Amino acid sequence: MFLKEFPDYRQLKERADSAFRDPSGPAAPSQAQPAFEWPLVILNTQATQCHRPDIKGPFSLFTNLSGTSYVSAGNKKVAVPPDCFFLTNRAQHYTLDIDSPGQPIETFNLHLGQDLWEDFVKAHISAAPQLLDNPISLPLEAGSSEFPNLLQRKTPALDAALARLHRLGAAAPPTALELQEHLVPVLHALLQQKQELHRRCNQLAAAKASARAELFKRIALATDYLLAYPDQTPTLEALAQLACLSKFHFLRAFSQVHGRTPHQFLLQHRIERSLPLLQKTRLPVGEVALLCGYPEVSAFSRTFRKIVGCSPARYRLARN
Repeated sequence: MFLKEFPDYRQLKERADSAFRDPSGPAAPSQAQPAFEWPLVILNTQATQCHRPDIKGPFSLFTNLSGTSYVSAGNKKVAVPPDCFFLTNRAQHYTLDIDSPGQPIETFNLHLGQDLWEDFVKAHISAAPQLLDNPISLPLEAGSSEFPNLLQRKTPALDAALARLHRLGAAAPPTALELQEHLVPVLHALLQQKQELHRRCNQLAAAKASARAELFKRIALATDYLLAYPDQTPTLEALAQLACLSKFHFLRAFSQVHGRTPHQFLLQHRIERSLPLLQKTRLPVGEVALLCGYPEVSAFSRTFRKIVGCSPARYRLARN
């Protein structure tokens, strides 16, 4: 279902605690109501202020159509700009914050149905004969459906799938069948993203899988910052400090994960952020440059031409 307003917080907490009750915890009283079955919910809301703390939810994708929200999960809090997304896993606690008094933030947060993501992953990593023999209770390997909590850029496939889903919700209320069919490309794009993250993690020069996972998690802390604040120009020392690594160890590991240095990564991200602004808005090139971290339009144009192959003005003309 599509919702244009945040649901009642107290009721949401109660239902979430019921739907994702820890099976190892104390048993529910015999007279208690059956556990709530979590539906597929898409929150396409507009808000200037919001604080929704410590909610246990399903596998969820947080992103915005405009503005920046803040999501906390585990021991980290990230700023989520419109060109990025953040994932939380099944039964994980999260906090959502919006603080934008001057301009409403438009969210497009997907809270998937009870075990929808896990069932999708199971169907795509299991052999066909296994699924035919035991389609309901086939076990899912521990961790195979989980994402690390890190900020990620939307891939073109994910961006397009979310845009189609948004158009569906903006029209007449879709049927459950329509909604789930439109959700499948989103799930496919996320599965591809998970496979890409796994590939990047395995590129790290560490012998043990646990060491690679820990190093990848630390690099992600610096990556989160570069993605959320492309207008900033941090030093190598500052990024290494975020990752709790020495600066040269950080530089080597970051380059192994992303295939480019932090400086190259930041330049690429800034230019990628400028593309929809040039294509979908009438902002002057100088203002686009400033929004993407370039105080001088000449520096923006040089970098843009080097990465894209043409000037920002020519790119805008070709796309309009």
